[in-house]
Order: sequence, then structure tokens, then C-alpha cells
Amino acid sequence: MKISTKGRYGLNAMYYLALKNDNEPMSLRELADKTSVTQPYLEKVLGILRKHKLINTTRGVMGGYTLSKSPNEITIGQILRALESDLVFSDCAKTGKCGNPKCRNKSIFKTIYDKLNNVLDEITLQQMIENEGEING
Repeated sequence: MKISTKGRYGLNAMYYLALKNDNEPMSLRELADKTSVTQPYLEKVLGILRKHKLINTTRGVMGGYTLSKSPNEITIGQILRALESDLVFSDCAKTGKCGNPKCRNKSIFKTIYDKLNNVLDEITLQQMIENEGEING
């Protein structure tokens, strides 16, 4: 499984929105500068996050983007599933079923899928901020 640029850029944008987290909107330009992503592409990514109710938008001169909830209520799993559709690396990983009756991989793929999703749902944006120094240090 590989996280796409959409997933990586969206997670990075959410990180910067969480850092700000003062309920003042961050403009698309400012967010694009912080993430080093082009404004048109970032706008598409943010549209997906808005559709999944992870961010809010405010129109107008002082408008921009804010988190829809506090950083400790938004998980990395929610963000990545919104942007990646699903985190499945094999057809049988999610359901534990496949078309091959002799396949012996489905149970291990299902276990990996479940554990990965559990871990991603345990990590919040707040933890990402708090652990940033550990990751880079």
C-alpha cells in the first residue's frame, strides 16, 4: 500500500490547520505556501476534506479554512480514508474473502488491514503535533 500525493498533501495541510487552531481561517495562499503545494491542487484536496466534514470554509476577504473539530477529535485514519477512499492493499483485505478458494493470504491480509486501521484511528492530529519533534528529532 502506498499513500498518494493527495493523502500526503492533505495530511500535511490538516497538520498546519491544527497548528493554527485559533478558529481564524487560513487562506488558500497561506496554506499553499506552508505546504509547498500548488493552490489549484490543494484546493481540490481541501474540497474533499470539506466534503467529509473535516474542515470548514469561510468565504470572503478574511475567509479561508479551519478544522471542523479540535485536533484531538480528528484522527489520521479519518483524513487518509477521506482522501484515499480506503486503505486496502488487497481485494480480500477488507472483507477477508477472495475469489480463490486455495488462497491462504486472506486471513493475514484481513488482520493487517484491521490493525492498520486501528492504529490510524488511534492517532489524532493533536498527537501528530505533539510528536512532531520526536519524528524529526
